Amino acid sequence: MKRNKLQNGWTLRRFAFKPHRTYKEMEEAFAAGGSGRDKNYTLHQFPAQVHDVLCSYGEIQNPNIKGQNEELWIHEYDWAYRCEFYAEKDLDTSLDIRGMDTFADVYLNGVLVEAARDAFLYYDIPVTPWIQEKNVLLVYFHSAKRVTDCMELPQKYQRHVPNISAARVFRSGFHDYCGPIPSLIRCGIYGDVTVKQREYFAFENIKIDIRLEYNHTKGIVEVEATFQGDYENSFWEVRLLDAAGNQKAYKSSEIKREQEHMCLEIENPQLWYPANYGESSVYKLLIAGDGDIRERNIGFRTIEVTEDFDVTVNGKPVKLWGANLTHPDTMTNCYSSEKMNQLFDWAQMCNCNVLRVWGEGERYPQEFYEECDKRGLLVWQDFYLCCSMYPEEEDYMDLCRNEAEQLVKCLRHHPCILLWCGGNELFLARDYQMPDSYCFGEKIVKEVFKEVCERLDPDRRYHVSSPFGGIWANDPMIGDTHGYTHLWFVPGREFPVFLSENNRVSVPPMRTLKKMMTPKELWPKDYTGKVTRSSPLKWPKTWSGHNTNDGHLKLGPVERYFDPETPEELVYSINQSYAEYLRRQVSRFRRGYEGRDGNRQRKTRGHMIWKWNDNSNIISYGILDYFGEPNHAYYELKRCYQPFYLSCEFSDHGYIWVTNDTLQEYQGTVEIRLFDLEENRFIKEISKGFSIKPDESFPVCTLDAWGQFLKRHIICARAFTKEGGLLGTSLDCTEMERNMRYPEDTGLEIRQEGQDVVVKCKRYARCVELEGNHQGDVFGWIFEDNYFDLLPGEEKRIAVKGRHEAGRILAKAIYDSCPAVCDYCRKWDE
Repeated sequence: MKRNKLQNGWTLRRFAFKPHRTYKEMEEAFAAGGSGRDKNYTLHQFPAQVHDVLCSYGEIQNPNIKGQNEELWIHEYDWAYRCEFYAEKDLDTSLDIRGMDTFADVYLNGVLVEAARDAFLYYDIPVTPWIQEKNVLLVYFHSAKRVTDCMELPQKYQRHVPNISAARVFRSGFHDYCGPIPSLIRCGIYGDVTVKQREYFAFENIKIDIRLEYNHTKGIVEVEATFQGDYENSFWEVRLLDAAGNQKAYKSSEIKREQEHMCLEIENPQLWYPANYGESSVYKLLIAGDGDIRERNIGFRTIEVTEDFDVTVNGKPVKLWGANLTHPDTMTNCYSSEKMNQLFDWAQMCNCNVLRVWGEGERYPQEFYEECDKRGLLVWQDFYLCCSMYPEEEDYMDLCRNEAEQLVKCLRHHPCILLWCGGNELFLARDYQMPDSYCFGEKIVKEVFKEVCERLDPDRRYHVSSPFGGIWANDPMIGDTHGYTHLWFVPGREFPVFLSENNRVSVPPMRTLKKMMTPKELWPKDYTGKVTRSSPLKWPKTWSGHNTNDGHLKLGPVERYFDPETPEELVYSINQSYAEYLRRQVSRFRRGYEGRDGNRQRKTRGHMIWKWNDNSNIISYGILDYFGEPNHAYYELKRCYQPFYLSCEFSDHGYIWVTNDTLQEYQGTVEIRLFDLEENRFIKEISKGFSIKPDESFPVCTLDAWGQFLKRHIICARAFTKEGGLLGTSLDCTEMERNMRYPEDTGLEIRQEGQDVVVKCKRYARCVELEGNHQGDVFGWIFEDNYFDLLPGEEKRIAVKGRHEAGRILAKAIYDSCPAVCDYCRKWDE
């Protein structure tokens, strides 16, 4: 099999929208050239979508930097790509196009060979009759905005199904929920384009089944291959390599029929576990014949997911703690390894073991799932439906079926795939918007997708939609739920079965806000920071212009914090209140039941934050902003997701809990001390031993031995192993911050030791923030911990990562006006 990836020689130009345009018109326009925005743009990099190309030429600025899209003219035009290439004339040939967004006519040498209308499909187009030695490939994209605006739906869908849901487009571009504002409709080729030419035979389809037998001591790989072309009297081979490249199994066989089967066995395979539960051992499977070589990542593991999200991997109970991932950039769907790997790095540092590919997101290439395999990140994979009702016409359901078949076939061999899900908020959208109506699209998720999964991947769980399972779609007591408790009173909210989304709105750090807003927008002259009956907004009106989802209604408990007098104080109150919300909520979900409940039955099986990343510079839900900068909520979630977790419960009594989401048993001691902020010393102490098994969670003790104590005191708990190693720490109090008086003169100090920095203080330091600066560059610094409280006399060691080798690092407690500074150099010599 010869493969020629077409990376060079591409040209792009725009055309006025026209429902029907002849090939001759297009070629004449390319031949004529042009000027201004009507010129031919030579592509310096491919694949590239229209906005990518225009940005590279300086025609537009990246609208995501400020979160404002002023270039709405782009989606009013048609756009065409043209490429000349050479090939052999007398070979079976196909064009493999890995992503067209969306309505595209594909011409080869003037012949229409494909009319694409689905952004989620890969297209493998047979072109043998029309291939020449010298060829012209032209892909003409019709304006998706104009096409969807002109669609006429049957009467029964009126008011139920919006036009953008009746087309297989990336819906996120047609509204501003993800930003930028008002919207950004992408267009163009977002995946590789490859000319494939077969000399003798090639693999048409490969199916891989992996299973474990004899109590996980034998791994079996079954490969079923279907061939096309002249395969008779040829051979094919399969070999299995471990992570170090060592061959662990091999077979070769003559091809006698169109479909062949081969089975490999391996004794005592290294098992694949999700992060925090063991090694994520990945093997490489090579399948080859006649120069057609296919590679697949596989892992040996068994996984079971019940209706109530009891998850076991290799027979071991696993709780799911993770995040909903959205596409990294609204301007392009061209995959960026650099951006995605940064998001993966943050996920690993946050102790995540699961990521959800959201139903209104984009389709990712194999590289994405290979990274998840290697990193031990389970993937909850949605099919691409989202927060809407959908038509149930046969041609539309056929497109959805094709998408699902293609996706399942491409991904089913990956050990990271946890489950398939019909999409996002299909029934929830109906419940909220039209509660008494039929849910159009129900046939897709309950019949079409279900049948595909049962036929192609029967051993993996299929979940109808997210959320789904109870008396109503978002019932937390059965199935999964989304955390809309900021707007609705939800029965059963305290211990939901599974939180597949949970959120509050946060704001990016101040360094990012300054890219988003002007100084006048950040803090208008007449803004007081006070929330009153006549002025109920919890931020300046100017901030609402950078938010797309009524975010002022979806904040954390900001009322528990001081009224801000500066933009910095406002950022603190919003983000720290979100962190507090996570601490209270996720700690409870991790524990799984109330301290006074003696049966030790954990009710909550997992939690995924909505959302992991903002893909435009707007005020939204992301705990990582558009530039990959984390806020308070990120670091609080990191603490809450620690595999061994120490936490406080304040209900009718005070409880100190230990929670063990590892495969290891722990024994040790918890030391609990009460700290008086005014006296700057510990005044009470309790010590209790504990022994905890995997998947256990229970209160070690109550705080009743202290009797009454002032709410302004700090509860400090630490868990140690019996050998004295520190397992976990918890600092907490029972009073709202508005009523606290944290020290303003903390005596904070910072110094470098090795590759780390060490921070200490003389008085309790509330919410210490670390910031780096290298010659004015304040972005790209990664601190292992940040926005943390610090007790006097303690030394906290923090690893410094990121792209900067040197710079100045500043540490500041929120109520202390005197920061501490050190000059940092990664090549530090003591």
